Amino acid sequence: MEILHAIPEFEATGLVKAGISLRQGGISRSSYTSFNLASHVGDEPRAVARNRQIFLRRTGLTSLFYCYQIHGNCVVDVDRESVASEKSCVLPRDVPGDSRLPLGRFTANVTSGKIRVGDSLITARPGVGIGVFTADCVPVFIFDTVTPAIGIVHAGWRGTLAGIARNALMSMKSRFGTAMSNCLIHLGPSIQKCCYRVSPELLFEFEKHFGKIVRTATHLSLQAVNALQLAESGVLSSSISVSPFCTACCTETFYSHRASGGQTGRMLSYIVLPLENV
Repeated sequence: MEILHAIPEFEATGLVKAGISLRQGGISRSSYTSFNLASHVGDEPRAVARNRQIFLRRTGLTSLFYCYQIHGNCVVDVDRESVASEKSCVLPRDVPGDSRLPLGRFTANVTSGKIRVGDSLITARPGVGIGVFTADCVPVFIFDTVTPAIGIVHAGWRGTLAGIARNALMSMKSRFGTAMSNCLIHLGPSIQKCCYRVSPELLFEFEKHFGKIVRTATHLSLQAVNALQLAESGVLSSSISVSPFCTACCTETFYSHRASGGQTGRMLSYIVLPLENV
């Protein structure tokens, strides 16, 4: 059984490993069936721990860093364990964390408790896996092919409106010298315009900032908004790919928060610079 979906546009370079976990292949039960990798959604902790062991074995990773996602625009610099772009980082008042918390990390035997707040991670260190959890939101994979350096982004509608993917790129430019023209971008499986019906007020807000191209009369395309922001930041349009999979349409393969009524598991989108390329 396939439990991972690789990102072919990235893996074809031979310089990076990237993919997203699928819904089947684990041991979680009920609404979390079966390969839930998130510990914050109410699933049985032992099941999550076992699923993570399976994930690490199948990907070949020894550990993976993640953060406490808040639907904001904070970028975590894994190499420095600090919050990048602090001047443009917006933290909601009710978030139970601060920039001094350690990064979340899971290995085959250890899962950390407190984790750093953010919705994106960046690194240039080979062998360091980074990831975000999603169940409709857009996972944005970033690969600077020259430095090389990588980023991963969790982009829901709030983070998208706040420019989280753009912030990740700007943080990579500041930290690693990343040139936008050297970046490959992939927008992974997520809820698409066919299923993402939102309020007229939210549609108007996005149209005001990004134009009518990102919406229909009732539905919103987070993929179009993120692609537009990335292109405006200097990424070549030909270097941006978008998954054809809508999570709300494909609930046998992916978790969907909206299609499930709010109680479900999470996929994990991950990216790593392999040690063998050093």
